[in-house]
Amino acid sequence: MISLKGNHAAIVLKMTTNAHRFELIETMRADSQGRIPMLLGHLLRLQTSALSLGFNWPGRVTVEQAIQNALLKMTTSTGSTRVRLIMTPNGELQITTAPLPALQARPLVALAPLTLDSHESLLQHKTTHRPWYEPTTQWLTAHHDFFDLIFVNERGELCEGSRSNIYIKQDNDWVTPPLACGLLGGVMREHLLSTHQVREAVLTRTDFEQPAASLRLSNGLRGWFNVQRTESLFPRRTFP
Repeated sequence: MISLKGNHAAIVLKMTTNAHRFELIETMRADSQGRIPMLLGHLLRLQTSALSLGFNWPGRVTVEQAIQNALLKMTTSTGSTRVRLIMTPNGELQITTAPLPALQARPLVALAPLTLDSHESLLQHKTTHRPWYEPTTQWLTAHHDFFDLIFVNERGELCEGSRSNIYIKQDNDWVTPPLACGLLGGVMREHLLSTHQVREAVLTRTDFEQPAASLRLSNGLRGWFNVQRTESLFPRRTFP
């Protein structure tokens, strides 16, 4: 459901788990030796979502073995590999692999012109039902200098990007929004929190728009990396 709120008629996207039958996704990076450094985190998140959403969980050993079998079928590679896992509600697995291109130096990031509903629990699960991110995904395909667009919620708090978590440096700390703002707990984000490299705190659109703000993004494929803010897509503007 799409509703209009406020003087600026910001678009608030409301999702429901009953509106669509979806699948779970995990996107992982394997190194040149076929090892996935963050595998345990991916397996834990997949299991948590499967059990929370009523999926038939085949067991961690079965899932890990299926991933390893897919990696064994890869042709020899000297670089990193993108491993994409899809799990259906009945527990069936589909795993594909592809070479992972290098990340460009200091990619761009901006705010998305859409607003998320922080109360929607489906935001905290990685699924194939992502209509609220589809316009951004299409836009990014045509704008290769941008790595992602960052969403805010109905309170003007930062949430996440369409494929990444966000961090802003405040004093000497890297800060990332808490899950309650409306976002997915990324595997790299959880690693950074557990190793005390970052901390949680509410971040706002104003924090993002500070000219001197230091920004980073993270996801399971690309790790944790610097990005450059641009003012070309602030909220209340439409996609070019």
